Amino acid sequence: MKTLYEFGLTDSDIKDMIEICPTIINLSDDEINRNIEILKQIDCQEEHIINILTSNPFYLDRNSDDIINLINTLKHYNISNINLLFDTNPFLLNKNDYEIDNYIEQEKKLGKSIDDIIDLLESNPYIIDES
Repeated sequence: MKTLYEFGLTDSDIKDMIEICPTIINLSDDEINRNIEILKQIDCQEEHIINILTSNPFYLDRNSDDIINLINTLKHYNISNINLLFDTNPFLLNKNDYEIDNYIEQEKKLGKSIDDIIDLLESNPYIIDES
């Protein structure tokens, strides 16, 4: 938890995060740092990271390999500005790579082009939850 304070989160922020996702209290600073570093590697700024963590504390409890696979899948589909995508929909970080693949395949079966699907996902990151 020390890492969260050092990152600039307040007592109130951390209390709210624990209420939403109590398991984060058991995470080590190394686990927390690892997931924060992933966000930094995709060019999330500090304010993006704070927004993501406070909106979706479940992110901290995710396996880092799963997060990396999700990011790699998004990159595979040439989704740009992944940092902003996660900032506008922090809950997208709870998805797994296969869920992105399934969504895209489902939309392709409906006759949409890959470019249209990606444009829609980038402009409305919540669309994946609506289908």
